[in-house]
Amino acid sequence: MRSASKQRWTNVSVITPTAQAASDLLIDGARIAGLVPAATNTGDDWEVIDGQGAILFPGMIDLLQHGYGQHLYNDTEQGAVAGNSQMLLKSGVTGFLPSISCLPPMNMEPTLRRLSAQTAEATGARALGVHSEGPVFGSPGAHNPENIQLPSVELAERMLAATDGRLKAVTLAPEKPGAEGFIKTLKAAGVSIHLGHSRARAEDIPRYVSWGIDAVTHMYNVMPTEPPGTMGVHIVSLTDALLAEPTLALGLICDGIHVDPQLVRLLAQLPADRVFLETDAMKYAGTPGATFEFYPGYIVTSAPGKAVREQNGGGLCGSSLTPDEAMRNYLSFSGKDLVQVASATSLVPARVLGMEREIGSLERGKLADFAVLDPKTLAVAATFVGGAGLWRQAA
Repeated sequence: MRSASKQRWTNVSVITPTAQAASDLLIDGARIAGLVPAATNTGDDWEVIDGQGAILFPGMIDLLQHGYGQHLYNDTEQGAVAGNSQMLLKSGVTGFLPSISCLPPMNMEPTLRRLSAQTAEATGARALGVHSEGPVFGSPGAHNPENIQLPSVELAERMLAATDGRLKAVTLAPEKPGAEGFIKTLKAAGVSIHLGHSRARAEDIPRYVSWGIDAVTHMYNVMPTEPPGTMGVHIVSLTDALLAEPTLALGLICDGIHVDPQLVRLLAQLPADRVFLETDAMKYAGTPGATFEFYPGYIVTSAPGKAVREQNGGGLCGSSLTPDEAMRNYLSFSGKDLVQVASATSLVPARVLGMEREIGSLERGKLADFAVLDPKTLAVAATFVGGAGLWRQAA
């Protein structure tokens, strides 16, 4: 597929931030020129594309992805980001953050440097930067506990230098000593700060938010809860405190395994700008799955629809989820409509990165990044990035 200078998509339903509109979508070059009623005359210099009843859905943005297909980003194999940027188009993804986990201190900066350089090689979905999940953790979860580091201004500066402006998100535990300086240094450089793998006390969350935390990594996962008090009174837990902070965007792994569907439905009752979907995908996501080594001696198995689990013991280690599966799950579990679902898949992630003026929704002036969905199954039929059709489902 190729992009015309001016495209007019007709006979479509367009998902905007406020409605599912039966309007024509106008694209001029790489950007959206507007939405107009079908009867509007726009002249003869527009290529008319009959969408045959399809749904035009804003391109999905995945802010936490440790791997996909044949690649684990920790390995920084040549062509990993470029290859996955093409593969992700099949799931309607137009933007993503390749992510690293807690790595040995001697390996972290070289890995960040190589991965950041690879983002410039993406020719499919946009590699929007990199996400470092760790190394400042209070609870390791499936990460190697030997690689956890204490936060400091110096550590933040080294991470920023290694990524040369491409560090877009860091997941951390704000209760660790030195975290305030670490957070404020990253925040001043435009990095989105995500609370995760934390043992923070509920009463401290407002203070941590004041330092610059703006999002939460995989809500409910690796987050301790509190037992009831001696009088049977509910004790406010970390997750309760995160729900109570109106400025925090809550990341959700929506596979029905990491978070129970009833809790997904609870999160969906929050304002639409509070929840975003992230896959936490691992190597072999989007494929039949296989067994691999996440870090030396730690063997896990990826199985579509069954997450990624430790080979011995069965504990969770990320997901095998594709972003379009997450989208359909969220629609099913939440009971909400496609407008609110699109906020979670696209607009809120763009806002978390401070990129909502360019991407994240189908609005005039924004980049024409969108997926064409089958109106019956919501399967991805085609994906466009900057007005260019980069992938289409084979007939």
